[in-house]
Amino acid sequence: MKKKSPREFFEEILSVPRPSGNEKKISEYLVAFAQEYQLSYEVDDFYNVILWKEGNINKEPIILQAHTDMVCTSEEDIHFDEYAIEWVLEDGYYHAKRSSLGADNGAGMAIILSILSENNPEYPPIEAVFTTQEETTMDGAKNLAYSHLKGKRLLSLDGSAEDKIEVSCAGMASLRFTMPYTKVESSKSSYQFSISGMLGGHSGVDIDAHHGNAIKVLAHVLEGVDDIEIVSIDGGSKENVIPSSMKCVFNTSHDLSAEYQFFKRFYSIEYPEIKMDFRRLKQRETAMDVKTSKNILQFLDKIEDGVLKRNDVDFPITSSNLGVVRTKEDEVTVELSIRSSMIGYEDFYIGRAERISKRYKWKMTIEDKKPFFTYRENSPLRQLLVMTYRVLFNKNVTLEDVHAGLEGGIFAHEIPDLDICVIGLNLFDIHSVKEKLEADSLDRVHKWVSKTLEEME
Repeated sequence: MKKKSPREFFEEILSVPRPSGNEKKISEYLVAFAQEYQLSYEVDDFYNVILWKEGNINKEPIILQAHTDMVCTSEEDIHFDEYAIEWVLEDGYYHAKRSSLGADNGAGMAIILSILSENNPEYPPIEAVFTTQEETTMDGAKNLAYSHLKGKRLLSLDGSAEDKIEVSCAGMASLRFTMPYTKVESSKSSYQFSISGMLGGHSGVDIDAHHGNAIKVLAHVLEGVDDIEIVSIDGGSKENVIPSSMKCVFNTSHDLSAEYQFFKRFYSIEYPEIKMDFRRLKQRETAMDVKTSKNILQFLDKIEDGVLKRNDVDFPITSSNLGVVRTKEDEVTVELSIRSSMIGYEDFYIGRAERISKRYKWKMTIEDKKPFFTYRENSPLRQLLVMTYRVLFNKNVTLEDVHAGLEGGIFAHEIPDLDICVIGLNLFDIHSVKEKLEADSLDRVHKWVSKTLEEME
């Protein structure tokens, strides 16, 4: 059995389709790996995979964890269920040609598989857990067979920077809003206004990075059109992704050319990367009435988005991401996520969102709530990670509270007294078509994890 580098495994993983909610192919890949390396394994109905590797019997077992799914983002029409990522290694970075890369969390998977491919007698027994649907519902982690795990320490490879240890995470509530509509006859002129090219990004990691929200921008531009009749309104890709594009087809009797030019100049100052397009279309004979159309735009304009609450060092502890708007056959749906790492704050802002929805007569439902984990004062795992990084690279890591939701919150809830740390690799612009991974970071983090495992008791 050949020992393989994390780069080799990462490049293999890029060839396996693994959109969130359709992880069957990547689970089959992991099973084939287990069979090749003669590891015990199990797969459940959610395509979670657990692999067991025997180790030094004098050491306590450790759980190594990563998630198998990825956020599939592209400005082209790509069927990710069958799509192998087209990637290049350029100037020391992996990036995709036409889509998001999926280094979140394919890079973490690659590190774990490389560790499992080795036969180091100093490693403790390893329970490698690969969960599914982390980017959407976290149903994989929620339905994992925790009773099958013996480890009381968890090292997750789902971080986004190499020199940091994530020591707490935010929980997240997923909210859905719906507004029914009917269309009426319309004789006004038809137009399409679209926004694209904004930076997007992860709604936890990048919520404080001033990337802008395409849905918010469009709502602000069109909310002032007094006779607007919406034909369709669609934007965003996932509730946990900051929307980079948005489109609305509508009817109006006004010539909006001057307003369009003003807003194009106005927003290009704040967001230099933004692209706006305004064009006349063939006349649409039916549309939503003015009252419904204004209601939709006012709701999108008023619902809270961005950082809502900070702590004493200006770190976001509560935020909201207006992630998706869709026009369906008889209703408009909106998806929004609220993150928080403080008890009570999540419920407080859910209440505020509900009051706004009632004001505009939208129906709100709470689709999901994910727990968070807090800083652990006594963490032998954290202390060991700090020490080994300093020994290997002659510099210190930083400890970081994370505004993103992590599966560690679910693990901590299910396994009492769990010592948990989250580390990662140097990833940039995750969940976007600009996503990239520093290749050398794969080698360094593998070395860090290996040294940590060797030094464990």
